[in-house]
Amino acid sequence: MKLMTSILVIALFATGAMAETANFGWEDGSSTALGTYGNVGVVENVSTMANSGTYSLHMTEDPLDGTPQVFVAWITDLMEGDVVSASFYSYDDTPGSAPSSRIWGHYTENGDIAVYQGSAGGNNTYTSGIGWEEQTHSWTVSAGKEALCIEFRMYSAEGLVDYYVDDITVTAPDHATIYLPNTEPVNTSANSLGSVKALFR
Repeated sequence: MKLMTSILVIALFATGAMAETANFGWEDGSSTALGTYGNVGVVENVSTMANSGTYSLHMTEDPLDGTPQVFVAWITDLMEGDVVSASFYSYDDTPGSAPSSRIWGHYTENGDIAVYQGSAGGNNTYTSGIGWEEQTHSWTVSAGKEALCIEFRMYSAEGLVDYYVDDITVTAPDHATIYLPNTEPVNTSANSLGSVKALFR
């Protein structure tokens, strides 16, 4: 078993495949988001609805116009060809109608989440109205890009403007840094090395 583990670790280092996964579920009862764009009204940490645990993030669109976005994760220090995966759970109990949401992304500069550097695309599937539902997507970083912001996108109708998100998970390469709402940045390189060391304990 130790031999197999050693081979796996060596292979991961050789291929540059080391990565780290960070999770967040708003369970501190106070964190909200890293930022917003468009007509976002309320952004609040609540205990009235949760996919797991006690808390989630509640958001509204106000006034009704465009496609509001709430920034729920930010990954910096990326390079061309890097793959970043993210998922979160959204609540939607209105099958076939608004409000619906989806996971999306855009590029920024390393030093400033507010500097827009173009769309990164996302998942074209909207929530289906079954209640809590996982939304996920993987991005391959384009040439000349260095940071990726993960968006929660809102699609509302008159009187149907409330949204909930919970349990976000982000996986990024070992040289990147993951930021989640109101948490210390996760340096994936250091954490990946720690994970490797743990295999031999």
